[in-house]
Order: sequence, then structure tokens, then C-alpha cells
Amino acid sequence: MATVHPFRQPADSLQAANARRGPPRFLDQPFSVSHHPLSGHTFNLKHGYRSDKLESCLIHFEAAAREKFFQAIDDVPAIKMEDWFIRQVDNQIIPALTRIGFDESFSRMLFQTAASAWQRMGPFPNNCTLLHPALIKNLKSVRNEMISNAGSQSDSSWILLPRVYHFLEEEHSAYLLCYLDQLSAEPESEFHRILTRIIIEFVGNYALKYRSSILPGCRMDSAIFYGYAAMFWKTLRNPPQGFEDDLIFNHCLRWIKLFRSRCGDLNDDMAQSIRQMEAHQQKVMLMGDALHLTGDDNENQDLAISLVTLRHGRPGMAAAIDFMGNWLYSSGKDSAGCSLYALLPAALNKLFHTIKRNFPAESPEVQKSLRKFLDRLKENFASNGIDEIGNSNKSPEQFRFVVRRVLGLVDGVTATLG
Repeated sequence: MATVHPFRQPADSLQAANARRGPPRFLDQPFSVSHHPLSGHTFNLKHGYRSDKLESCLIHFEAAAREKFFQAIDDVPAIKMEDWFIRQVDNQIIPALTRIGFDESFSRMLFQTAASAWQRMGPFPNNCTLLHPALIKNLKSVRNEMISNAGSQSDSSWILLPRVYHFLEEEHSAYLLCYLDQLSAEPESEFHRILTRIIIEFVGNYALKYRSSILPGCRMDSAIFYGYAAMFWKTLRNPPQGFEDDLIFNHCLRWIKLFRSRCGDLNDDMAQSIRQMEAHQQKVMLMGDALHLTGDDNENQDLAISLVTLRHGRPGMAAAIDFMGNWLYSSGKDSAGCSLYALLPAALNKLFHTIKRNFPAESPEVQKSLRKFLDRLKENFASNGIDEIGNSNKSPEQFRFVVRRVLGLVDGVTATLG
């Protein structure tokens, strides 16, 4: 019979411990793709599909951030990790983190840099897993409060959870497994998204606060910064399956901005990286002046409405629907004097071509979301476009022609998707 350890409970589902993979190194495992910078502006997705311009740009930034991460950790001193902890990281922690967008090499680095502190979570007797009653009680309290308040959250609820840098203590390392177990058991919900954010912030803050003193501080700052930057670009381009609604890239960028306030040596490249992340966050989620499509910026029609946006579940779909509605009713003109709303069918035709080309390579959840998007787009245009000219500056005949053209394009792409 398994021994029940304080703060732990038996767990028949734990994986059998694997043999140690060799001496701990920062580069035990590669990132998910080659970390060499891209030389061009196109990229082959699985099944050989080529990305649009925005997606190529995001891939380029991701590769550049990943390269800087590897440069920062090159030849840093090795940190000893206990065998039991290596098994815990390999078998339970890294698989859970990769599901929410962490790359394996970055995850391993976060636990090696602060191994001495992280190892306060154990060691664990055989057939046991972590149980921390106080934390579980707080998690349930936050969850119940969110449910009772229809998804709202209070500042006091956040303070209950020790993910905040200044409130972290070394013994809180034991909380990570509670967070991961809770996330794996939580159905899709607002609290599921909150847990994802807690884990992303907790792991980064703990590694930063309790990293080994033998490591070069400036280089480790760079490694953590660019590790989160690569995660931002990766999850902005393509969110992890099952987390499409979570906007994980927002959590990464929020942490990076908080990191900036703690790092006195933020260099010009890091500052420029933050500006690039903010700009592309707005571009993907169609915020700001997304209808600025005049003059030489006409190519931005490829960027204004993108398949990348629609990969982000309900938030992406809502942003795209609102954007297209605003475009339809826009009274602006391009540099040639053409009404902007008259350009909408051509822009949508490019988007739909990209959807048809890439649809087989998308995850089942994204495929479902794309079909739902097309249904909602048709419904909105059919109900609000045919009988309303929207703005007195528009020609009723041209406006209705644009609406009917859009509806025809939606029907066409919907039929090809089956």
C-alpha cells in the first residue's frame, strides 16, 4: 500500500519514472522547430501550404527570438538537478507546459536556473502526487466567486494566489503541480483561462526570483525575456489546441511588460521587441486604425483580415466580424477615390482563398471555428446589409452590390469546405 505523505495523496495515474536522460544541460531538448532565423518571407506549413504575409512575419519574429534565447544560454554553467526532480520535470511538468504553448527547451531552462528552489516541492515517495489543502481551498474560492459573479473577478481573488513576484516564497514551488492538476481537470471556462494565466506568470516569476547566483544575471534576463517572446510569437500565430479562446499571447506580453519594470538592463533590442509585439498584437486582433488602407498601404489588406485572427476562437471571430462590419459601413476612400467598402469583396476573396488552401492543415477546433465564422458572417451581412445603405454618402446600388457580392463569396467558400 502506498504511503500517504503530508500534502500528498496516492495517484495511480502517475507515469512510471523514466531512466535519467543524462547530465542536466540547458540544451537537452531542441525547440519545437529549428532555431535558425528565417531568410525569407514565406514558410511551409504542414501539408506544404504557404502562409500569408502576416503569418510569415510572425514566424520570422518567432525564429529571431528563439535564436536570441539560445545565444543567451550558450555555455552557461550547468546546474545540478536531483534525479527525482529530472523525472518530475520530464514526465509531468514539461508535458503540461507544452500543452499551453511553452517550448521544451525554454521550460527546461526555467527549472534548471532555479533548480535548488524548485526542488523544495519534493522529493516524492513512489505512487504519490502533491496535495496542498490551503492552495486548493483558495483555487476553489476563486472559481466559486467567478461562477457566482458570472465570470467577473476581484482583485482580492488574485492576491490569494501566490503567482505575484513580490509575494512568492521558496516553498511555493510545491504549488505548481496543484495549478497544473487543476488546469487538467477544469473544463473550458473563464476559470480555465485564469489558470493558464496564473501558470504562465508563476513559472516565469519563480524562475526569475530564485535563479541560481552562479548564473550570469544579465544573460539569464535575456534568456527569460526572449523565451517568453518566442512563446508570444508562436501562440499569436497559432494558439495551442484546446486553448484557442485563451489568448495566451496576451499573458506572455503582460508578463514581459512586468519583467521590464524589474530589469534595469533592458536593452534597445528588447525595447524594440516589445514595440513589435504590441503592434502585431493589435494587428492580429484587429485593434486600432485597422482600416487605414490607402496609398501604398493597400497591401495591408492581406494583413487586415487574416486566417491568423480566426485561429483565436471566439475572441478572434468576434474581432473579425466587428472589423468587417465597420469596413462595410466605412465612409472613407482610398488614394484613388474609391470607397473603402467597395474594396471589401476583394479583401475577403483573398482571405477565403487562404482559408480554402489551409483548411485541411488546421486543427479540428479551428476548422469548426472557421465554419462558424462563415455562418455568422453571412447572417450579419444578410440581416444588416441588403436593406440598409448605412451611410448617406454611399450609393445604394453599389452598397447592395457589395453586400450581395460578399454573400456570394461566403456561399462559395462554405460549399468548398463541405
